[in-house]
Amino acid sequence: MNSKNSRKRLLPSLLLSLFAAAAAPDANAQFSGVYVFGDSLSDAGHYRGFLAAAGVPAALVPIMGRYTTNPGPVWSEIISQYYGVTPGPSNASGGNIFAQGGSRIDSLPGVNIPPGQTSRPISTQVTEFLARGAVDPGALYAMWGGANDVFYNLAAFSGGAITQAQLQTNVLAAATAEIGQIGRLRAAGAQYILVFGLPNIGGAPAFAGTPTSGAVSALSAGYNTTLFTGLRGLGINVIPVDTFALFNEIVASPAAFGLTNTTGMACGAFPPVTTPATANSLFCYTGNLVAPNADRTYAFADSVHPTTASHAILADFVKSLIEGPSQYGLLAEGAVQARESHIRSISDGIAQGRQKSAGKWGVFFGGDQTNFDVDFATAAPSLETSSRAGTIGVTLRASDSVVLGAAYGHSRNRGTFNDNLGDYKLGEHVFSAFAGLRMGGFHGAAMASIGDLELGGVKRHVRLGTALRTAESNTEGTNSSFYLTAGYDFAIGRFTIGPVVSLTTQNVSINALEESGAGVANLRINEQSRKSEVWSLGARASMTFGNWTPWVRITADEEQRDNMRNISAMPISMAATGSSYEVPTFRPDSSYLTWSVGVTGMITPDIGLSAGYYQVDSRNGIKQDGWNGLISFHF
Repeated sequence: MNSKNSRKRLLPSLLLSLFAAAAAPDANAQFSGVYVFGDSLSDAGHYRGFLAAAGVPAALVPIMGRYTTNPGPVWSEIISQYYGVTPGPSNASGGNIFAQGGSRIDSLPGVNIPPGQTSRPISTQVTEFLARGAVDPGALYAMWGGANDVFYNLAAFSGGAITQAQLQTNVLAAATAEIGQIGRLRAAGAQYILVFGLPNIGGAPAFAGTPTSGAVSALSAGYNTTLFTGLRGLGINVIPVDTFALFNEIVASPAAFGLTNTTGMACGAFPPVTTPATANSLFCYTGNLVAPNADRTYAFADSVHPTTASHAILADFVKSLIEGPSQYGLLAEGAVQARESHIRSISDGIAQGRQKSAGKWGVFFGGDQTNFDVDFATAAPSLETSSRAGTIGVTLRASDSVVLGAAYGHSRNRGTFNDNLGDYKLGEHVFSAFAGLRMGGFHGAAMASIGDLELGGVKRHVRLGTALRTAESNTEGTNSSFYLTAGYDFAIGRFTIGPVVSLTTQNVSINALEESGAGVANLRINEQSRKSEVWSLGARASMTFGNWTPWVRITADEEQRDNMRNISAMPISMAATGSSYEVPTFRPDSSYLTWSVGVTGMITPDIGLSAGYYQVDSRNGIKQDGWNGLISFHF
């Protein structure tokens, strides 16, 4: 470590040790693990050990074994890697993906299992996972099942083993059984659970264009309704993945997703294991595609399984469900920073109000420019913001000791999410009443503020494969705050130095918003709140030169309202089921350091001027600084 960094970290450490509270966890809220349960749609290679015995050359075994256009990853692998987890099937050392091709929810036998192999129901997968030990509440969990229960019961119905009524009853019973497995995970402590609905199976190549296509689509939709309304009825909130609606959009507009074929199969024969008529994605790779780049242009690898391109689209969709609400959580942080700008201007206004004798009135005009950037080290979106705030206020030197006043402020904050993920505009109108006190070396001030927030032009860019959609929305909110500070100046000639302490509380509330323009990716973000309670302790020093007093202040700051904050959302496509969910959003470090320098003085006996610069240090992934200036007139 170089000496410059050592000095930078030593001073914050010494000051922050004045606080008894422990430092908060890392600033960015990330999942501590990813665990997946399901069938072939999520299988990361459970049957890979079987391939050699089936006649697959040894050189191909490591790159095959998924139910897709190998060696492309399936969605479960993409999401695991996105959140920093090395993916692998659970039958490999340390594997986190329990999903297995052919698995039903809680019944045997499985469906289309490779010869000589067996499949575990999802219920068994969950049991195996729970046997590993305590469940991590900070991890991400996922479950995608039910398709094989549909296939199994369709085959039984076609063979005359069950009636049409029994077919529907059995499929809906499987949905109820899946609710039970999700409930086991939740009861064990899982907090964030992705639950995938069935895609429109009737539209897959295995059924599309056949007389049964509509009935199979209805079965898929019925399964999803039973699944998500059942979860809602039991109060089990999950992150719902509407694959049914996503599939329908892909089929309706394949070119928008970079696809050219939604009816054929990308995988060809793999002699002597499969023929063109029995092509199976388990034995599919770049060497037996039906056309060059079919893994990137076809929607389906075989009659029911997605290609690499489709899995990438699905993974992007999952990311949008998680990262979208997390992005919106940062809107409240912009409101917090805007209020701090207003407080700095009023503090300078109080200082100027003390420059004249009792009974004098004054008016001041202040401006503040602030930059607040959040740079996540992991998958969450980074943010760059720039805000400009203006304040106009009036003061009355009520007595030799007391300054009273009121002020109005307006700020404009522009935020941009990196990687072309979107942007927003935040405006605030705020009204404040304040008072300042000075008696000998003691000085103090208090101010109460309330403001209206206007969030306009909110845009979230959603990438789904090659498609980039823009979800737009607008909303409003409020922010009420209270600021209290006190200190004591010890004078040594023209030089003063002394301790300062302050408390800043804020209560930000942002109304619900609904997106439009992004199709299946549109979200409703429910009302969110951000409470802040910052205690600051430090020192202030100044020296007077005629009419001018330069000063410096440094404080150690501690955010007391530092609990993890979740944002509640709901896919608009699933409004009928009321499938709202929560995901964690940005959590800044609770302990940090603020230093500032400035100068205040009188240009003429009735005109005052102040200017200052501040910077926040020791916050992981955050860069924050700003300039402020103020001019006052006394009469």
